Amino acid sequence: MSTEESDQMMALLQELSMLKEADAAFEANPSDSEREAYYFRRQRRDEIGAEMKALAEKKKLEQSTSDL
Repeated sequence: MSTEESDQMMALLQELSMLKEADAAFEANPSDSEREAYYFRRQRRDEIGAEMKALAEKKKLEQSTSDL
C-alpha cells in the first residue's frame, strides 16, 4: 500500500473511531434531537467500510499485477 493509501486508511480508521464514540454516547443517553445524527453516522460508517474495502481491493490488485 502506498503512503497515500496508508494515510487514507489511517484517516478512515480515525473517523470510524470518532463515529463509534459518538454512537456510544448516544446509546448511553439517547435523545430525539440526536437520533438523526445517529442515523447519518451509521450511513457514514457504511461508506467508510466501502472505502476501506476499495482501498484493500486496490492494493490486492496492485500486488497481483506486480507479481506478473
